[in-house]
Amino acid sequence: MDIYDQSNLAEICNCSLVSRFWLYAARDHLWRYVRLGGGRRGNSFVQLLQHYTSEHESTLPSFVPHVKYLFIRESRGGLSWDPKWLNAVLPTLAGSFVNLHSLEAERITWEYLSSKSRDAFIKGFKGVRKLALRVCNFRTTLDMIRVIGEFEDVEALALDGVRCEWDDIPADLEVFVSRADDRAIPKPPRKLRELAMRGAHTRHVLKWMRAAMKHDGGRVTVEVLRLGALGAKSAPAVGKFLEMLGASLKELHLGFDAAFIDDGDEIVSHTDLGHNKFLREMHVYGLVIPSLPPQDLSDLDPPPPPPQLMPLTALLDSVCAPLRALSLALHPADVLALSSMDFEGLAHVLDRKLWTTLEDVQVVIATEDDGRMGGTVNQRLDRLFKRGVLRVDVGFDDREVVLI
Repeated sequence: MDIYDQSNLAEICNCSLVSRFWLYAARDHLWRYVRLGGGRRGNSFVQLLQHYTSEHESTLPSFVPHVKYLFIRESRGGLSWDPKWLNAVLPTLAGSFVNLHSLEAERITWEYLSSKSRDAFIKGFKGVRKLALRVCNFRTTLDMIRVIGEFEDVEALALDGVRCEWDDIPADLEVFVSRADDRAIPKPPRKLRELAMRGAHTRHVLKWMRAAMKHDGGRVTVEVLRLGALGAKSAPAVGKFLEMLGASLKELHLGFDAAFIDDGDEIVSHTDLGHNKFLREMHVYGLVIPSLPPQDLSDLDPPPPPPQLMPLTALLDSVCAPLRALSLALHPADVLALSSMDFEGLAHVLDRKLWTTLEDVQVVIATEDDGRMGGTVNQRLDRLFKRGVLRVDVGFDDREVVLI
């Protein structure tokens, strides 16, 4: 078990000794975040939990009501018959935390869980407001969707690295919608406001939600959308989903894979942000800028290389909302690669009257810099720099695309 804010742990423990009131306040901080995995610590926590939640009286008040955020990770085991720690303790965990607000589950293979543990997971954690599944495995996409659909009160959902062996969603959208009325294919969480996905069968999940929205006339009204590792395969589904969200979308995070430098035109061709009239923030990640090809020494007057990342310019040009914040994460190979970026087109777009509402433009150069890269961006986007809204950060980009 890990308790956050370790630097203040000793002080909080000292505070808990002052009085019963301080004890309660200290427990609220100490037990708010709980992280559990296999091994001695995880087993010790479960034993302690079983003691507090049993019928036996204790001289200490229970810490269970103070737990608001729970992270659980399944122990590793390459074979289906290997003992799984989480499978054994899920009934205890799921039936104990009465005030749980957020659940993050990692490395769970749904098929390996017993029916008892599956039922406990769904029924015990059903009331959480935030749900994150990371590096989890399902047999089919319908299995994944059925699990997600059980969490009807979820307001924020993250699917990061979730894998399915095969896709069995009906190809006919009308058939899919008609079947959504029974519990074979449940509807998406009715209170969902924030959706984050990366490498998690993005197009299948979006198809499911889009079908429900079409069937119910706007059942899902996502306000914050975070999509990572986007490529040409998922672009059509993303474009259709953005169009259907329309004015409900307020904040958009897009993370592209390395192929964006080659497939960017095709990806952007499916994305029209003109439907999202009330978009306030937009953040773009993973913009790789490769080195320029070597010049032909036999050519005495070589033509200038074409600008790179022109699809990014086209993407921003489709924005029709008065954005307040914009950020771009660049990964240039070197300063020459950065200089080859389509700064002219980008500056032309950002100088439009529509973009005068910008209060913060952040450009993150996620590479080592000898001092020239930051200056290059400030020089090429000089109007934003003079307005005082441009800031350039050079170094490791610690922002996370899929975060709730």
